[in-house]
Amino acid sequence: MTKKALLITGQESETVSTLARNLIHVGGLSIFARQMKQMKAIGVTEMHVITDWFMQDFEREIQNCTKRPERIFIHNTKDAPLRLLEHNNEGNIWFLIEEGVVVDDRIINQVATHPSPTVISLIGHHEFLEERTAAGILLQLEDQEGYFGSIAKLSSTTLAANVRKLNSLEGLPGSLKAISRAGDCEITKVVEIPLYMANLNRNVDLVWFPVLQRPDGDKGTDVMLEYAQKGNLDWVAHYIHRPIENFIVKQLCKCPVSPYHVTIMAGLFGFAIIYLFGSGHLMPALLGAYAVGILGGVDGKLARVEIQTSRVDDFKHLIGKLMAYGWYFAIAVFLSDSHGEAPYIMATALVLFQIADEIQSKFFYRLTNFQICDTASFDRKFQLIAGRRNTLMWALFPFALSDQWYMGFGFICAYGTITFFVHQARLVYHLKNITIANSENFAEKFKKPNIL
Repeated sequence: MTKKALLITGQESETVSTLARNLIHVGGLSIFARQMKQMKAIGVTEMHVITDWFMQDFEREIQNCTKRPERIFIHNTKDAPLRLLEHNNEGNIWFLIEEGVVVDDRIINQVATHPSPTVISLIGHHEFLEERTAAGILLQLEDQEGYFGSIAKLSSTTLAANVRKLNSLEGLPGSLKAISRAGDCEITKVVEIPLYMANLNRNVDLVWFPVLQRPDGDKGTDVMLEYAQKGNLDWVAHYIHRPIENFIVKQLCKCPVSPYHVTIMAGLFGFAIIYLFGSGHLMPALLGAYAVGILGGVDGKLARVEIQTSRVDDFKHLIGKLMAYGWYFAIAVFLSDSHGEAPYIMATALVLFQIADEIQSKFFYRLTNFQICDTASFDRKFQLIAGRRNTLMWALFPFALSDQWYMGFGFICAYGTITFFVHQARLVYHLKNITIANSENFAEKFKKPNIL
């Protein structure tokens, strides 16, 4: 089945004399560019834009957006119904998009994956702040009322039956009401969408943000930054990195800088720090390590805000690990001049325990679909102080101030080792509970010893 999208925009949505709502930038790209990327992500191959205004601006956005549907057509209001019918074939799936609204991918996916051929997304009266829903399209359907969730799915039959009403913004509320009466239509409520996002390790509020004027673009960027924020961070990332990352990302959104550029810069900087540690420039290297920690959060956050992927995304985690391991061994190289083989032994132990911790964490995630640091209250609290790259480097700071590098290195090696054993104990504890909950046979075996 071919997926197509329909966007009515740029008509009476004009908020200033030179700008349409869908051309306002939020998080580094226009709402229109964001919509094109979102449609591409759900498999849309053909997109139709209906507008009587700013045609050259929309054409420019289409040319500048690389991740977009293969074919995009722009129609004026008068010709739109006929042109849509010409492109409407039996079995087509159409996505109707509301202009000027930043919409969460989860809302779009809820509609896209719904089994019904025709679906309208509905927002209840009290599910978002009133200042946002005040700008929404009020829907008063037969047995439900609320606000349009800014995305609907139409079967080819339903589109054909309502195509003459789908060419103007003024007629959109009435069109949605008529579509809701179609025999193949169902209403889906955004309140039913799960808020937990495994890749961010937390419950994330849904994004639905109408943009009415240019200043709303900055507000929308703040909303997207909050959406892009990972949860269950260590204390360094939570209290120090987060505000700095947000400030940097807001500035980079206004520049032609991609997450790929930030990743490469962080990687080059990180490997240069290996040389600084090994050659004895310990304090500059330590300060540089703090900067790399911030850049490591900036690239991921920028990618999520701008809906971009980097060519090195699949290797970024590995690169970060190799950098940290390189730092540990580089410190050991410098300390070995005065302390012999002991620093190498400590560095090797730290790296091996961190690798083992990574393996057991991956094992637990594959088994339960939960990160071990996000499973229970204790795990979330321990994550704040767990011995990871950020916390280990900052644990060195007080020792560095008193020039006690060897003592500090020994401390962080012990710190990382203890973290592994805490996670191992928690893994066994959680697996025991999972086994008890799911298997009577194993439950009996665990109850007899009653050790953990």
